[in-house]
Amino acid sequence: MMYWLSKNGYECVLVRHVGIDIIASKNGERIGISVKSRSRKDGASNFSFTMTKPLEHIKKIKETCSSFACEEYFAFVLDQMGIIYGYLIPLSVIEKYYSVSAKSSQDWNIQKLTNDASTISFQLNWA
Repeated sequence: MMYWLSKNGYECVLVRHVGIDIIASKNGERIGISVKSRSRKDGASNFSFTMTKPLEHIKKIKETCSSFACEEYFAFVLDQMGIIYGYLIPLSVIEKYYSVSAKSSQDWNIQKLTNDASTISFQLNWA
């Protein structure tokens, strides 16, 4: 994710702080990013990410981003069949499409979120 951000004009720092992994800035906008990644076997077509304790995780992201004065984002990275799919999605978009609850886990279908104009997606071929 940091490679793609840097190639697209963002200045990035790996923070590994509670709630977020990256802080990136571009054109005066600063974003705090929680990165989630998965590998899928060839032939699988599952673009769903299971979020464990989603409400608790989002609370941590919001608190940390408030401390660093940045907007809350998720980055989802999916490695499948020689292609790395990346999605950079504002937390506000996720909250718009999903009723985030206190359940122990919740499945988020990333393809559902890619239709929103605020979602940025990319692909890297590595095979």
